[in-house]
Amino acid sequence: EEEVERKMQDSETGEIPEDLMIEIAARLPAKSTISEHWVFVLEAGGSWKRVAEDFRTPHHPSRQQVTMNNVLYYMAFTDSSQTCVLVSFDIRSEELSMIKLPPPPGKRLALINYGGKVAVFDFSLLKENGLVDLWVVEHWRNKEWSRKTLFLQPCQMHLVTHCFFTAKGTTLKGQVLLVPQYLIPPFYFLCYDFQLNHLKKVEISGIPDHWFTMDSFFKSFDVEFMDPTENVKYLES
Repeated sequence: EEEVERKMQDSETGEIPEDLMIEIAARLPAKSTISEHWVFVLEAGGSWKRVAEDFRTPHHPSRQQVTMNNVLYYMAFTDSSQTCVLVSFDIRSEELSMIKLPPPPGKRLALINYGGKVAVFDFSLLKENGLVDLWVVEHWRNKEWSRKTLFLQPCQMHLVTHCFFTAKGTTLKGQVLLVPQYLIPPFYFLCYDFQLNHLKKVEISGIPDHWFTMDSFFKSFDVEFMDPTENVKYLES
């Protein structure tokens, strides 16, 4: 409890940090969760539909998710063993399945599309020593993972040491988008190219100067990138 309180006090934005949410979920007692899965049917009027009723493994979903090839993947923690898992939901067949993440998972993780395969990007040590791990699911049914470890080039370490970053998906070329967790000038985001092991800095201009001097309580913000496959569809109610 003291550790949880300390992490809350360390949060500059007043929001619950992602790693703290995972820790709280992992500490919940085994009988506290009953998992149900519902989907919202996009049609005139709309309706909710319960799916995968025979999937009875209780778990706490995190906010880390990615959709690929009509399959929704998300990370979660199970009650019984406090194990970090990866869950898949096939949108067409409405089937759920689960595999265990390779140990030990870090505190800063992101699900990404890596060359058409779902992967876990672990950048927990990026700020500290420039190390990142990429865990790729090579075969879902056989629960086969591959691991790729990269060390950032020393000449680029200055780009990641001034603050913590949040992963916000990937570009069409497979580069991971890293956005600062706090609003600090000069504000920029990074594109991490795994193939070249290279960071590209993209600076954002036009942000009012007084935003950077605001009290930390009011500086909470978020950045989202539009997926090229996303589109807006009009539905009559």
